[in-house]
Amino acid sequence: ALAICDRTGETLVKARTLNTVGWVFGELQDHEAAIEWNKQSEEAALKVNAPDPEIESNARLNLGDNLRALGRLDEAEKYYETVERVARHSTPRERFALWLYSQHLFHSYGELWLERGDYEKALSYADECVQLAESTNRPKNVVKGRRLRGQIMTVQGKLPEAEEEIEMALGIAKEIGNPPQIWKTYVALGNLRKSQERPDDAKAAYGEALAVVDAVASLLEDENLRKKFLSSPHVEAIRAAAKETS
Repeated sequence: ALAICDRTGETLVKARTLNTVGWVFGELQDHEAAIEWNKQSEEAALKVNAPDPEIESNARLNLGDNLRALGRLDEAEKYYETVERVARHSTPRERFALWLYSQHLFHSYGELWLERGDYEKALSYADECVQLAESTNRPKNVVKGRRLRGQIMTVQGKLPEAEEEIEMALGIAKEIGNPPQIWKTYVALGNLRKSQERPDDAKAAYGEALAVVDAVASLLEDENLRKKFLSSPHVEAIRAAAKETS
């Protein structure tokens, strides 16, 4: 696709394609590679000088997610802040697809605040994600927002409320068949079960998460990418959590 774009001069499509590749690498936990692709997407989008900031906003959100996964929270926040300025103060020409990538922003920024321990801010962003996702029928983002609510409530000790959110998120994730959302929600369920002092159920939830991870890995034809995915800190953390409950 990129070769065709270069040959035909489709600069806008090229920027989108670079963004998509970066997103895929991020989903497969190769965040260093994802950063390179997403930076190229951001640069390509800026060169196009499109009438709206949709493509560069998506690239910036991906970059924020990649940096956050690498523990570089302050750098990640700069990208989220840039997109949030558009989301909160958009001009008419900036509103194309704003409703959609705002959901990504709200979930990602909420996760950042959860990592920093500011549960009030995290929950506020999670609520915005859920409200917008439900009103626009975007089930994947409903999963992300409700799971985030459940994660926040778990660390707050609000376990019945957390269970309701996580179970709802898991049901939707299974219904739409989105592997990353399924395994991440099983991890959230495992963490909840640990907090409920139900180690056998926690182990089962982590096992379900790893089964999805392994199924995804089995479909990757690139051996290096598969190995990097399976040895990523994200996947290793799930394996460690499963062992702790043994």
